[in-house]
Amino acid sequence: MVDKEVIYAAGIWSVKQGKEEEFLKIWTDLANWTKANEMCSISVVLLQDLEQKNLFMSFGPWKSLECVQAWRQQPEFKAAFEKLKEVCDEIKSSTMKSVLNIPQGTI
Repeated sequence: MVDKEVIYAAGIWSVKQGKEEEFLKIWTDLANWTKANEMCSISVVLLQDLEQKNLFMSFGPWKSLECVQAWRQQPEFKAAFEKLKEVCDEIKSSTMKSVLNIPQGTI
């Protein structure tokens, strides 16, 4: 079980063929801006599918739901998201909560 509810911002990014490097630059710039501006993000992970090279998944914990909502309202976020939409065929963005966390060494 989870002691404290942890909120995650998550995304599944289907990038247009040949636009993977451009996607990575835009996404990295957004992540760095988020970190530099203390937007309540705790950490972030970006994964790339081993077989379908244009499929990415991102997720990261946030201090609160309000922090995620405020981040998504920032003009810098909105501008970056518009750029990301230009290089993606499909984006699925979610706000999620942790319902199970099994730390290493507890099994």
